[in-house]
Amino acid sequence: MVLAIMLAVLASFLWSITNHTDRFLVNGVDRAASSIKTLMVFSTLIAGIMAATIWLCFNGWQIPSINWPAFTLIFGSAGCYVVASYLYFRALDGNETSRIVVLYQLIPMFSYVLGLIFLHETLNLRQIGGSLIILVAAVIISINFRQKAKTNQRQALLFMLLSCLAFALDYLLFDLAREQSSYDSCAFWYQIGMVIFGLGFIIVPSFRNNFTQAIRRNGKIYVPLNLMNELLNSAAVLMSNYAVIALPLALANVMNGLQPAFTFILGVIGMKLMPKYFEEDLSRPAVIQKLACIVLIGIGIAVIFV
Repeated sequence: MVLAIMLAVLASFLWSITNHTDRFLVNGVDRAASSIKTLMVFSTLIAGIMAATIWLCFNGWQIPSINWPAFTLIFGSAGCYVVASYLYFRALDGNETSRIVVLYQLIPMFSYVLGLIFLHETLNLRQIGGSLIILVAAVIISINFRQKAKTNQRQALLFMLLSCLAFALDYLLFDLAREQSSYDSCAFWYQIGMVIFGLGFIIVPSFRNNFTQAIRRNGKIYVPLNLMNELLNSAAVLMSNYAVIALPLALANVMNGLQPAFTFILGVIGMKLMPKYFEEDLSRPAVIQKLACIVLIGIGIAVIFV
């Protein structure tokens, strides 16, 4: 159990690194690289090819079979991931990473709601109360109390609400597909779905042009940074999956709640050491607001799962 807890904590730390990297990539190495369209190609086509190749390497290059109902659900799951990623990138654009990542804790709340609607699950008072606490914290973290709310802050909250809903749908569809097939088959074909969506993006001229321009202008920086980011994300997913299997679900979810804290800490360190590449409001009111919301969300997660 100790190893599983350490891996869960490390996964949250690695995800916090990818969150800051994502924001840097959204703001861009140059005008072409800053396009969210370019990031969508990397996060679908390139990431899918990498993950599928690694999966085949560790499974003797045997392509697993999957039935059509399961593949349909998996393709829908991959589509939800694509939508969720796009909305996440839009929320990151022009906003602080620590404020955006905190909102990811809305995913369990949406998962409960979807389970209630589609799986006929029931919510007890603790789950409802914990979800409301998380929702209140998410709204508070998106507000700048020192000035009137900017349009992009309100949009960021909306983008992240929709992104978290799409991620929750992604998990729901993947779980339904797994019931129709096996986890290994679903994991592989999920990546194939990502590749298919990535190829669809490449066909669109604006996506293709932004992607090729980014490679030509700053390929030596942009490509390794994206590959490193995808590898860190893949490693975090593997660690998190192991933790979910080895730990009680409640404890695993609490460990995932550490990601906002790590993201904020890295943002503070980054502002001190490399302010050119980080953006974090370190004024006293902002720090108090962020820390309070992180604690509040931790309480909400504990109420739900512990």
